[in-house]
Amino acid sequence: MRDLIGLDPDGEVIRYAYPFTETPTGHRVELKANALNALCAVDALGVASMYGTDITVESSCRQCGQKIRFTTADKGRALSDLSRTEAVVWYDLAYSDSAAASCCPAIAFFCSDEHLRQWLNAKKPRRVGVRLTLAEALQLGRAIFGPVLVT
Repeated sequence: MRDLIGLDPDGEVIRYAYPFTETPTGHRVELKANALNALCAVDALGVASMYGTDITVESSCRQCGQKIRFTTADKGRALSDLSRTEAVVWYDLAYSDSAAASCCPAIAFFCSDEHLRQWLNAKKPRRVGVRLTLAEALQLGRAIFGPVLVT
């Protein structure tokens, strides 16, 4: 349960409920006229499939800060209107106790493979994870969040 919903230290206020958080993360999702914070890049990509509607995602390159924006098409099954066609996603595998606190902060968009490489080279200790294309990250987000609201 602690990995799906996160409470404040007193256990009285919900801080996050996957895939959303009240805390600004840099991953903004426009869902039916609502602007929401996603916990990570893959979570943002999975929102469209979870709700069966198209969304707009706005984030930035973790290395240089350049804006990365795109929409989904076909109810989250495809990407369209990509501002950076060469953008990639780092999928971090550093899970420890809670994804929201361990790997999610490092699951991010990068405007290019070079910026991902620079970011990884600066990390000590070395990050363990997988580089994904946006299309691959979309498929991962769909697999994780698509079944969540199915009744």
